[in-house]
Amino acid sequence: MKFGLFHSVQLPDPTRQQEYYEEALDQVLWAEQLGYESVWFTEHHFSRHGIVSSTFSVLSYLAAKTSDIRLGTAVTVLPFHSPIDIAEQTATVDLLSNGRLDLGVGRGYQWGEFNRLNIPMDEADRRFKEALDVLIQGWTSKVAFDHDGEFWTFNDMTVHPKPIQRPHPPLWVAASSQPSMDRIAQNGWNLLIGQGESFARVGEQINYFGSAVGESGSAFDPYQVTVARAMYTHKDKKQVREDSEVPFMWFKETSAEVGAPPERRGELLPENFSEYRRRFSATSSVDYEEMCENVVLFGTPNELIEKVQLLSDLGVRKIILFVNYGGIESIKVKNSLDLFAKEVMPQFQD
Repeated sequence: MKFGLFHSVQLPDPTRQQEYYEEALDQVLWAEQLGYESVWFTEHHFSRHGIVSSTFSVLSYLAAKTSDIRLGTAVTVLPFHSPIDIAEQTATVDLLSNGRLDLGVGRGYQWGEFNRLNIPMDEADRRFKEALDVLIQGWTSKVAFDHDGEFWTFNDMTVHPKPIQRPHPPLWVAASSQPSMDRIAQNGWNLLIGQGESFARVGEQINYFGSAVGESGSAFDPYQVTVARAMYTHKDKKQVREDSEVPFMWFKETSAEVGAPPERRGELLPENFSEYRRRFSATSSVDYEEMCENVVLFGTPNELIEKVQLLSDLGVRKIILFVNYGGIESIKVKNSLDLFAKEVMPQFQD
């Protein structure tokens, strides 16, 4: 199996944004030393739930700071961007990293992001499909091309530089519905499965996607699927909960800040994470114990070996670990990465 990181820099304390970025980048460099295969940054806007709004700027920085770890987006929200701009930025990162870019793309799901950008959510699917077509053409076309679509128009277009990876960097598409997985399979792309899906649901999706790839006339490779999972490990089981529960719940609850219309957001969380911790109640809207049982990788190394084995039995071969949720100390994140690399990863070597 292959293991990577899934990063979304949160902002538990608005006065420490530079520190949070520095900690996240330091964790990536540490992960590369430990042998993690990849790191993927996710794009978010307008809330503390995620402050990586310029993903390719971060990846360009990491291209210079790293040498082996692959650099990915999980995901770039295509409806928010000009596809030519994405084609140019991705090609540049691929060039600077000597061909280490993986591009994960999606349609977006947070109502507040669409609302603030004045993009109707019912256009998301059409914008996504058109942007992806233009993006691939921009990467691969050897002659100038025109595009006159529903949302974008380009004339006599050429994209430079071209990506190093041919015909283009690997495309990973976030999806959960069967029609979306059918389209991914028919185009020979790769599947990204989100961190919120239960273990059982992950198995169902991999089975369906594998069948869809076969029906498209290709041989299914389980490495065409990457699964995101929140992870935290410590040798002391009680310490796992003490360290992870409140930060993880803060992360889950901040998604409502822009993820839903105002009337469905509920009470706004305090800006200061210490105040959130003080007010925290086990009656949170998210069931921590149920998540530990069926979704996340929280536990001792032996417990995580069992959970990863379950995922392996379901057909999972690539896992990206979400480790940097808001409010957890960076040294604890690095210790968790170290423990996972030394005690869990060796049990699942390719």
